Amino acid sequence: MTVSLKQATSGEAELMKSLSVQAFTSDFEKYGSFPPGIESFEWHKNEIEKGHYYKIIDDTKVAGGICVIPSLNDEIEIKYLFISDSFQNKGIGSEVMCLIEKMYTAFKIWNLVTPGEAYRNHHFYEKLGYRKVGEFLPDPEKPFKLFEYRKAMEN
Repeated sequence: MTVSLKQATSGEAELMKSLSVQAFTSDFEKYGSFPPGIESFEWHKNEIEKGHYYKIIDDTKVAGGICVIPSLNDEIEIKYLFISDSFQNKGIGSEVMCLIEKMYTAFKIWNLVTPGEAYRNHHFYEKLGYRKVGEFLPDPEKPFKLFEYRKAMEN
């Protein structure tokens, strides 16, 4: 298995949208909605044009994507990481996280959010050195909770 990251192009926005919707379908079934923007072609196109949206390549096949949002200070957010079902449980996610961290070495604080009931995600991120630093309800009228994770990079 050879995993690599390649910058997604505007012409791949529909592909990335399709892959992300497929990857987040179980979240939709569990929580009743997709993560914000995932269903929108325009959202994918706009994020790709910002230049920090990558397709995940496993050998020669697109396995998913990762979108990061760098800030003006030394922090960066992993907005979305998604891997198609057929590529899961092969170590691709861990490899992707290692690759993206190597691409953005200037950033010392890495942040992300994940659903409170996404126990597999919690285990995955904690295994990679992320620590839960908070939780919140995006909509106070609904019980859906997000957990905030953070990783401080060593110098």
